[in-house]
Amino acid sequence: MGRIVTLQERKDLEAGRRAEAAGKVMTKLRDYAASHGGRFVVFGSAARGAMRHDSDIDIWADFPLEGELGAVSFAEDVCALEGLPCDILFCGTPKAAFKDLIRDDMVVLQ
Repeated sequence: MGRIVTLQERKDLEAGRRAEAAGKVMTKLRDYAASHGGRFVVFGSAARGAMRHDSDIDIWADFPLEGELGAVSFAEDVCALEGLPCDILFCGTPKAAFKDLIRDDMVVLQ
């Protein structure tokens, strides 16, 4: 009979899986941004390297208007392939107050 895996161990495993998935997503987002004239900004727990078992990845897609929907669609698809829930902001530049809020808690991918 095998060892029983505790709830905390399962949570830790899922947190590790999500952290690894976030790294893969960020690499793909960086490559996309570099070839499509925009940038993605990842903020929150993924940017801090503090993914939990229930974390999503927070992404701001900053692309010219004509490329914005394609960038958002790409980000959603990449996250889905990695099994990582995402929260994506787009539609122009966020207000200064939002930028101030995430300034110390973000990774710019371009």
